[in-house]
Amino acid sequence: MQRYHEHMGRGSYESLRPDLDRVPYRKMGWEWTFQTRIDGQIDAELVGDWHLFNEALADSVSSLPPRGEAGAGPSTYWVDVALTALSRLEAAGCEGLISGGNWTSFWLVDERVEARNDYGDPDDAEAITARIFHALLAEWRRRIARSESMRELPHTYRRNPSA
Repeated sequence: MQRYHEHMGRGSYESLRPDLDRVPYRKMGWEWTFQTRIDGQIDAELVGDWHLFNEALADSVSSLPPRGEAGAGPSTYWVDVALTALSRLEAAGCEGLISGGNWTSFWLVDERVEARNDYGDPDDAEAITARIFHALLAEWRRRIARSESMRELPHTYRRNPSA
């Protein structure tokens, strides 16, 4: 069953990763957190019961650099890919894929962004408005760009760059 949330209630999304510095952020009635890991990656999560959406943020976007990118520290590459795709789809008045990972993807449908499990029931999706998703990505990008981390990030989970 598809879940669509117009707005969020207050809540607490507890991560099982104790190595994070959690920073709450509120905008337009929504709340999400940005977390800096010990290795320098910056994660974004919606606060509340958004399991699939948060998994898709980590899998389909993330602050990991793409495979083959030189340098250390988190990268805006995947956030930029998602922002660019979202903007292009909106400008064209189209629906379509925004970003895809290993098992999840984000799709623009009407004026909503749906997080989907690529191997699950297509009707099982979590969605927020495209406006909120854009705001989340823009803030995430700003935090990644301002990061001072110069740690080498793992190559294990990096994805190939977009074509």
